[in-house]
Amino acid sequence: MPRPSPIEALRLLRRIELDAARRSLGDALAQESQAAEAQQRAEAMRESERAGAAPEAFAAWLPTAQSRVAQLAARRDAIAAGILPLRDAVAAASRAESAVVEEAARLRSQARAERLERMQARLDDLPRGALRPPPA
Repeated sequence: MPRPSPIEALRLLRRIELDAARRSLGDALAQESQAAEAQQRAEAMRESERAGAAPEAFAAWLPTAQSRVAQLAARRDAIAAGILPLRDAVAAASRAESAVVEEAARLRSQARAERLERMQARLDDLPRGALRPPPA
């Protein structure tokens, strides 16, 4: 099995880093969505209790419900604050992978041009009459 080139190994590493960054961002977005849903459920429960409970019972229960909604909102805000750095990490990993892919393409193109130059030099070194077209 031929040994992979260093540029291909680096490309693979950059691809793994990009996948990991995307996975982290996806996990954070899922957590934010879950936190938002939990907050909405708590707010909906608070509103439904307002309409159906006795005023005294609701007044006793309301501080607990408001505290729960505030905790869920704080959790959602904390998760949301962590998303921007994760988006930046995905962008940076994507740029790094793109740079490696472009460099690999440039190196392949350069190697092809050098190979064509060597082949042309061999053809130029042949005597003029050595290559004749086949008889018709």
